[in-house]
Parts: sequence; C-alpha cells; structure tokens
Amino acid sequence: MVLGITEDFTSTVVLDKQLKSIPTSGLYLNSGVHPAINVKNLLYFLPIQDFTFAEYDDTKTYGVFLDSRNITDIVSVTDEETNVVTIYQSIKADNLDNLPSTSADYWLETNIESLRIKMFIEQVKDRVYRDLALTKRLVNNQYLYENGKTPKLLENDYAAWVLEPKGSDYVSFRINQISIQADGTTPIDVYILNQNTLLDTITITPNNGEISFVDTDIVLSGKGAFKIAIDSQDVYVGNAHIDPLKFDGFVAYTATGTGNAPETSTYTASTNGIGVGLNISAYMDGTKYINNNLDFIANFIRATFEVMVFETYLHNPNARSNRAQRILLDDQLLIAELKNADAETLIKKFHVERKRVVNAIQKTFDTQLNDNKDGLEVKISSI
Repeated sequence: MVLGITEDFTSTVVLDKQLKSIPTSGLYLNSGVHPAINVKNLLYFLPIQDFTFAEYDDTKTYGVFLDSRNITDIVSVTDEETNVVTIYQSIKADNLDNLPSTSADYWLETNIESLRIKMFIEQVKDRVYRDLALTKRLVNNQYLYENGKTPKLLENDYAAWVLEPKGSDYVSFRINQISIQADGTTPIDVYILNQNTLLDTITITPNNGEISFVDTDIVLSGKGAFKIAIDSQDVYVGNAHIDPLKFDGFVAYTATGTGNAPETSTYTASTNGIGVGLNISAYMDGTKYINNNLDFIANFIRATFEVMVFETYLHNPNARSNRAQRILLDDQLLIAELKNADAETLIKKFHVERKRVVNAIQKTFDTQLNDNKDGLEVKISSI
C-alpha cells in the first residue's frame, strides 16, 4: 500500500522517492485536506531527534524497514572524499552484501525528514486497523472432528482436509491442534500443502484409537486451497456428514488423493470423515483486506491522517512555543475540529467515512464478519 505525499511548495525539503510515489489509491494524503495541513507544518510538529544511524555493514543481513520499523534497517554511508553522509533505507528482505549506493533494488536513498513523515504514516495505518477492528479479526474458531467407532482403510494414496477461503486471500488460517484417530502410537506424517507445493511436514502421534489433540502452530495464508494430508491408512470414522459451506469465512471438506507424492497427487473431493480432526481458527488479514479494497477505503485513511495531524497540532508533543502563530489556529479552533461532530469539521468527516467503510466490511460476503452474533452454538458428534 503506497500512501504518497504530493509537493505543496511549503518546504524546501526534498522527500524521498517512496513518499513521492503515486499512491495506490490515487489520493495523496496531503491533497484535498485542511489548508493547515502541509509538509512544512507537519515537519515542524513531528518529533525531531538527532538520529545517528550505523554505518553500512556488508556482513549484516538487513530487513525491510517499513515492516520491521527497526532503526537497524537504516544505514549511513560516508563518502571518503567529500565526507558527505547519505542515509539509506532497506526496502527488501534478506538484504545481504548489497552496497546501498549501487543497489537500488535493495536500498532507497532517504533523509531524516522523509523518515519522520513515514513513521507518522505508519501510525496512521495502525490507527486505521484499530478503528476498523482489522487487526487479526477472528472470523471463526471450532473443532472439526468426529467420534469415530468404525475402523476403515482410507481410499487411494492420501487423504486430506481441504480448506479454502471464501473467495479471497485475506482470510488466513491457524491450525491450533490436530488429532488422528488411529490404533497404536506410531507417529504419522502430516503434510501441509498449498496447491501443488509442500509447505511443511509434521508428525502427530495417535493415542491408541482415542481422540487426542496435539498442539501445533501452523499458519496458512495466501491464495488457493490448503490441504492437511496423511498417507492412506487404517483410521476410525463415524457416520457424520460434512457440510462444506457451513463455516464462516472458509469452505472445508475432505478429499482422497492418488499419486506418488502428496503435493502432486490428484485429489477427489469428499464429504466423509478421514479420522483426522482439526482445531482451526480463521482470521481476517487486515493488511490484505485494505490493499484489496484501497480505492474504497482511501478517503477514510486520508480522514484519519487529517485527524491525527490536528491531534498533533493540538497536543503539541514537542512543545513548539509559537504553535498558534505558525498554523493560525488557536486551541478552541483545534478542539472544535476534533470534537464538534455537528459542524463540517474534520472529526465529522472522519466518522462519516468510518461508518461507510464499517458498513461495507459488515456486508463482506466471503468473510461474514458481522459482530452482531451473541452466544455460543455447540454441536455434538458432527463435522
């Protein structure tokens, strides 16, 4: 998600290319906003620090600064002839032995003013996630298993649970626990698959035919179907029938596969139990949701930016002595913009945009994210 700042000719500071990029949504944060919001005022009120960045080290692996928000992913390079210091920001993961001055794919030349604005924009993003409750919002959590009593040899070469987000890649899964109802205590390999790729292999030890869940920490996120597969073998099954469409946020069903390896096998869908139980959570990934729908959410992001800038002006965290003269607004006017929701103020625009976006989220078909469900529904002996 690119949130850009357009040139407003209020400051002689040259912002870096990342800030001056064309926004993904087409809306610049500082365009079409209150006239008191400009680059010069923003830089005046944002925190000012005497930063000292470590010199570039070709033996160190750097990460993406805007992901880590770690000052160690920013470096300085000193020209030996002129003694001029240039600041670079790492923009790619696993950044090792790439000289900043000659590796534009890995490093971005920047300056302290650009970094100050970027960190403020990251705070705006965090506020958006918080206000929209998009920080790992739980869609669904439940056990998928049956109390099997009948021994059965699974068909074909592999058997699997198949999990598919309902139409989008912004639903992620976490497999909290897995159970395999089989005789003995010989460990069984469990294959974690996405489309034709083997992501991981773990081992689960059955408990002599009993339902016994083992803690796991498997996180699945991305496009396409995910499979939790085992080699076909003797397991215990019941008479439960799987309804693939009953789960909020995702589709779940079983399948059997034929082939030499789990990731390359051909799978046939089924609605019968396979002796494998899951404790699964489905989450909405707020970052992907916003990226997928940025054109619609952009006005709310900009409204949030406006409100946060005025909060900075009002609270004056850096104790600027001439604040009122600088932005031509006294405390009462600042408070009115942030508190008076009856007039055409920033806070009113913020709430209007927030309501519009929240209503859209609640109507999202493929995640069913409505928060108006009360109580718990418990079903016994069903998948």
